Amino acid sequence: MTKQFFTIILFCTALSSYVFSQQKTSGVIYYDQVIDVKGSVAQLGTEGGPQINVSSQQRTMIMNAIGSGNVPDKITNKFEIVFNPNGAKFQKTIDEDAPSGTAGMMMMRFGGGDRDVFFTNTDKITESFEMSGEEFLLETQLGTQSKEVEKSEETRKIIGFDCKKAIVTGRNGSKTTLWYTTDLAFKASPMAAFWTDGVVLAIENERMKYTATSIEYTKIKDSEITLPKNAKMITQEEYQKKMEEMRSRFRNMGGGQREIRIQQ
Repeated sequence: MTKQFFTIILFCTALSSYVFSQQKTSGVIYYDQVIDVKGSVAQLGTEGGPQINVSSQQRTMIMNAIGSGNVPDKITNKFEIVFNPNGAKFQKTIDEDAPSGTAGMMMMRFGGGDRDVFFTNTDKITESFEMSGEEFLLETQLGTQSKEVEKSEETRKIIGFDCKKAIVTGRNGSKTTLWYTTDLAFKASPMAAFWTDGVVLAIENERMKYTATSIEYTKIKDSEITLPKNAKMITQEEYQKKMEEMRSRFRNMGGGQREIRIQQ
């Protein structure tokens, strides 16, 4: 009787795993992000570029650090999107090429820092980030920086999905190429401001690239994609004010040997 009971349990477990794998509604998409450091430095503080105001002295300091080898030409980071039927979350996992020193700290912030993005299967997203030791939430919309989207018939296979190509023109005129799939039952992108449709599996512009490297179907608890309880929701106006305060403090630092934590 006991043997039959365990046989039934094993059968039910196997059946449950099979059904889950067929539904493919929960799991993790893994991404590599590669940042072109020189390209990012060239666009520091410009419209559409990394919004960090730097002096010519600080810009020269970063370029010298790159030339001396203290900061690599390219920085690689690991990101992931965890998802289940109730939503998704985009988050950073590993700083692979974490540079050191003041210039390195500046460059590390170009990759998105510790900012998580929560998707709710609608056009609304919520960003979670730390600023001056406090944790905040900011609600925005998908595609807020998209001025024009040109969809193409060109296709490409990425981690087993048929993806369509789209070229997004940003508000500042910059071009970003996206590859997205509509075969997954949710909306998400590593760069939500340039979203087009479905789940974006590859992105490329002048400063960086994101490429999905694999997908793992596994159970994701709702708690893994739930907004942090202790974070404070702020408005766009409050956020812009805080950003300007941080930029002002950064300008006053004068390139000193202090840790620079600018959330982009």
